[in-house]
Amino acid sequence: MDSPEVPAGAPRAGPEPLSPDERELLAKLEEQNRLLEADSKSMRSVNGSRRNSGSSLVSSSSASSNLSHLEEDTWILWGRIVNEWDEWRKKKEKLLKELIRKGIPHHFRAIVWQLLCSAAELPLKAQYSELLRMSSPCERLIRRDIARTYPEHEFFRGQDSLGQEVLFNVMKAYSLVDREVGYCQGSAFIVGLLLMQMPEEEAFSVFVRLMQEYRLRELFKPSMAELGLCIYQFEFLLQEQLPELNVHFRSQSFLTSMYASSWFLTLFLTTFPLPVATRVFDIFMYEGLEIVFRVGMALLQFNQAELVQLDMEGMSQYFQKVIPHQFDSCPDKLILRACQVKYNPRKMKRLEKEYAALKSKEMEEQIEIKRLRSENRLLKQRIETLEKESAALADRLIQGQVTRAQEAEENDVIRRELALVRQRCSSATESLRRAQSTIRELQGNPRLSEEFVAHLETELERSRLRESETLGALKEMQDKVLDMEKVCGGRWQEPRALHEAVLGVQLRESQAQAELRALRQRVLHLETQGRIQRSVLGRAEQACAGLREQLRAAAAQSQGLQAQLSESHRKHAEAQCKSKEEVMAVRLREADSMAALAEMRQRVAELEIQREEGRLQGQLEHTDTAQYIRHLQGHIRQLKAEIRLLRGPLSFGAVALGTPLGDEDSLGSSDEELPPPPFALTPGDIGDTGDTGDSSDSEPEGAPTAP
Repeated sequence: MDSPEVPAGAPRAGPEPLSPDERELLAKLEEQNRLLEADSKSMRSVNGSRRNSGSSLVSSSSASSNLSHLEEDTWILWGRIVNEWDEWRKKKEKLLKELIRKGIPHHFRAIVWQLLCSAAELPLKAQYSELLRMSSPCERLIRRDIARTYPEHEFFRGQDSLGQEVLFNVMKAYSLVDREVGYCQGSAFIVGLLLMQMPEEEAFSVFVRLMQEYRLRELFKPSMAELGLCIYQFEFLLQEQLPELNVHFRSQSFLTSMYASSWFLTLFLTTFPLPVATRVFDIFMYEGLEIVFRVGMALLQFNQAELVQLDMEGMSQYFQKVIPHQFDSCPDKLILRACQVKYNPRKMKRLEKEYAALKSKEMEEQIEIKRLRSENRLLKQRIETLEKESAALADRLIQGQVTRAQEAEENDVIRRELALVRQRCSSATESLRRAQSTIRELQGNPRLSEEFVAHLETELERSRLRESETLGALKEMQDKVLDMEKVCGGRWQEPRALHEAVLGVQLRESQAQAELRALRQRVLHLETQGRIQRSVLGRAEQACAGLREQLRAAAAQSQGLQAQLSESHRKHAEAQCKSKEEVMAVRLREADSMAALAEMRQRVAELEIQREEGRLQGQLEHTDTAQYIRHLQGHIRQLKAEIRLLRGPLSFGAVALGTPLGDEDSLGSSDEELPPPPFALTPGDIGDTGDTGDSSDSEPEGAPTAP
């Protein structure tokens, strides 16, 4: 039966009402779909001739000879739709939508899907063969996951099957076209369904169109931001239409992403058997992701009574084993309920904007928390550095104390040496004094003076002269005696007088010899005394010179020891002063750092508590979103203002530490070594912090939050 035509020049003013003929056709199609469902279960794969048919138009002559009259009408109708696609797409959009919801005949799916997504106009289709000759970095991942895609389907069964080979080609080609997405496991099921209906080149074109025009590319990006948006929108529908089931899910901590993520990523291809999933995919090709929301809500409506009776584990098993096979025999029931689900595109757009705003707010909060954590980490590092510096200063202090003890010991040794030197100096001075007195005594004695020595020498010379004269006189007397003996000879006897004269001469000779010996002894004695006195004088002069030298050395050593002692006292005083200054600076820096760390930790804890309270309260009370967003904006502005106030310099007065500061310059120099703290607290800031903590309790009721 032909559908009514719309004039070519008539403007499209929204969906057209169905004519009586079209309603009659739809009724026949419902009856025909029930007959075709049984036949579609046995047709799981497509033979090679059907894959190589390309995009050629399908005519009514390809129908089987055993089809009923109703089936022939359906084939004729879809043949007309394919041949007159532009007209149907523009003028009979509502009827086309109803026909697609009733199901596209199996043999028409390939060409209708290509027409729905305009795959024939894709420029990349001509580059497919070139892409296959290139290498992709995702080849190993694709090879690993191919065996997991439709493992029970005969087209993909076997490691070297044709289905796995063409699936690998299409996935590899797309990973080269879109390197940002590359390869995602869920996309293989969509490509596998396309390969069951059409050749690989056409499947590649359709898949590229789906990724570009049907929001699938955003779903399969590494960040999966679109999946989060879909889950957020689906949660809103669940809360709005099935509040009792939503409360049960929340009470059991059964998250929406636990059961709905695969619905959006695989379009129910991993949930339902292929006949049911293909019906859903027919509608997806025309209506987009809207059918996923509708079918998901329809499933939850059908199973709400059973799900509210189960716990988390039971619900997980129910979604995996019961729900997938509920509509194997009657997929029309599921499609009908899905088409009756309330779905408002405008509300979905509004939710999309809200989700984007929430994500941006959450991103800003995360950035702020990361910044605070980084500042906290820097403060911890600074504290560790200060602790190391404090330990080093303590070591230096201990070393200084040890050094001072060693210096004190050295000072004691120096004092003892100085006392010994002073004692030696005093003894040398006394010896010098005694030597000088001895010299003065020697100089004051006339017998031992130099004149006396000269006199003794003169007398010695005289004695030697007299001795020589006596010896000469004695020799003359002996010579005379000999001469007289020779003259007398013995002729006459010596007279008595001559004998007496001889005796007198001999007596005088003996006396002269005795005097001579006495003089010699006296000369020897005098010479000995002179030598002794000379040696005594020489030793005394040497002793005086040595004592003078020792006195000068002792004086120089005493001056050096005095200088060392004064220098050690000065160093000791400087070390004590420096150690006191360092200890004071370390205590000040430790107090500043501990105070800054405590304030930072308190601030981070307050921010996290406020964020968690806002999120929990928003999840429990989900009514006035706009008011909550405004409240959040004001709260964030207040936090930013507080943070700007907290970024001022941290200051602690000397009174707060309880110890007076002696040297302001030394304290300032130690403070300049520290980096400025990230913020400062004042009494006004403490009050603001308390107000901020109260503001988290005064959030509006019913504020929605992101999942």
